[in-house]
This record gives sequence, structure tokens and C-alpha cells, in this order.
Amino acid sequence: MKFVIVAACLVAAACAAPAGPAETAARRALPALQHEEIHDAFGQYALRYVTAEGTIVSERGRLVPTAEGSHVLVYDGETTQIGADGKVYVTKYTAGLDGFKVEGDHLPKAPEVPVVV
Repeated sequence: MKFVIVAACLVAAACAAPAGPAETAARRALPALQHEEIHDAFGQYALRYVTAEGTIVSERGRLVPTAEGSHVLVYDGETTQIGADGKVYVTKYTAGLDGFKVEGDHLPKAPEVPVVV
């Protein structure tokens, strides 16, 4: 719970403070405020980190069986960052047996493809 409160405070502070190029560069040079990483012997992992500029990244990779009987590493994650306009942008992504998919309200949407009969 403390982490959520700290993260919310970081986002609020970053949104409220106007940042020039020098301030942004100085914040990017700082080490991560929080960094957690877990790995197992099979290559599966989970990670999460928070930067001084308000970027939050979390990702998870896990092994799933394929039709051929082998395993493949699939992953999913999310990044939250504050844009130059002060808005918070959230991007979610997955990569697996069905390809790479990205979604976010700030990303362009592909047009619907009509079904050809």
C-alpha cells in the first residue's frame, strides 16, 4: 500500500512541476527509485522499476508449451510515463504465440478491415 501512495505522489509531483530540458536531463541521470527483479532457473522472470522522472515499468515473462511439445517464453508488461505535455500515458503490451500486441489510449487505432466473402 505504501508503494501505491509513493507512486501516486511521484506522478502528482511530476505533473505539477514544469520541467525544462535541463531538469529533465538531470532527472534521467538519477538512479531508479525502486527496482525489483525475480528470475528462476528456466528463464521466467518478473520485474518492476520506478524512475525519478515518474516512469513505471512492470513486465513478466513465462514459459508456455507449444503445439510441437517445446516451450516458448511469452511476456506481458506495462509502462506508465509522463509526456512532455504533462499527461500520463499508459502502454500495455504482450508478446507470445499469437504475436506482439500493444495498446494504449494515446496510440493510433488500426482501421477495421472488411471481411471479403
